Amino acid sequence: MYGAKVNDLIIVGEWWRLVTPMFLHAGLLHIGLNSWVLLSFGPRVCQGYGAFTFFLIYVLGGISGNFTSFLHTSEPTVGGSGPVFAVIGSWLIYQSQSKDVSTKENSEIMFQKAIIATASTFVLANFGPIDNWTSLGAAIAGIIYGFLTRQVVEIDDALSMEVENKIKEEITISKECINPCKSVVILCLF
Repeated sequence: MYGAKVNDLIIVGEWWRLVTPMFLHAGLLHIGLNSWVLLSFGPRVCQGYGAFTFFLIYVLGGISGNFTSFLHTSEPTVGGSGPVFAVIGSWLIYQSQSKDVSTKENSEIMFQKAIIATASTFVLANFGPIDNWTSLGAAIAGIIYGFLTRQVVEIDDALSMEVENKIKEEITISKECINPCKSVVILCLF
């Protein structure tokens, strides 16, 4: 409870309690679930948005989730699930914007993992100081921040070339790099 979200303490000036709960968990199952989600979605989000923007998504998700919890419940809670739901939210945006980059089967597997993570977190919330408001607020923050900082991936039409009497087709993928300054500005505005 030393770093948990405790509304009365936040009101009297311990604002850091909106940050620290994102690093706290309510037991080994909570740690295991969040680790699994982070290992499943983290590399994809990091690849899609870049390491710096991934870090900002994680931090923004944690703070936004804890703030949402602060507004909706007075119960002391920990919010280690918040940042991972922000990562899932930003993955959903990246996936919807870049459908042609990933196979349909891979997308379906990842979507199933998101459903399993959500259901598992809601079940765990009944057994410990885990707050579903934190997860919801963080997921919404991840979706919004992911949309505002998304990377546009375009697949150009196939180019046909004749090489040694054989037709060779090439597909080019063009990516717009995410500007870290843009990510920071959006974070500050958010």
